[in-house]
Amino acid sequence: MLNTFCAISALIFSHKIYSAHSDLCSCKYSAFTAVATAIQLPNNGDVLAFQEMITNVGDDFDLSTNIFTCRLSGLYVFSWSIRKGGDTTQPDIELQKNGVRVASVYLLNQQDPEQNSNTITLELQPTDQVKLVANNYGGGASRIYNDDRRYTTFTGYVGLLYREE
Repeated sequence: MLNTFCAISALIFSHKIYSAHSDLCSCKYSAFTAVATAIQLPNNGDVLAFQEMITNVGDDFDLSTNIFTCRLSGLYVFSWSIRKGGDTTQPDIELQKNGVRVASVYLLNQQDPEQNSNTITLELQPTDQVKLVANNYGGGASRIYNDDRRYTTFTGYVGLLYREE
């Protein structure tokens, strides 16, 4: 079977993707944004917790486990933004694909509040899992600051779907 691509410059309408060449693409869509609204003290290896969903098209992000599970083969974009409080912790929040670190956000400032973010693309296959995990330097818990302004977020969406013909 031959893999073909749905147009990356797609027009999204009613959760269906239409290519720039006006031919209907039968691919489905996947997109989520999860937000944290509570202060967290994750230890090494803890999955970051999110309390609310802004978007969860396709229901691929499980808010009870805080893990994204791929159901559509494709090229995905993931972005995460983390804020720490004004304390001496140095959180390193890594994005893991199937339990392996792919990229991180490291917050170094030891005195003042700090916010940092990262964005990457990943090729995923069905059942691949993506999550944010604390990897704190010096051990112990890191303070991830959140409130109703939603500083800490995790977003993912399919940018390019693979389709078999």
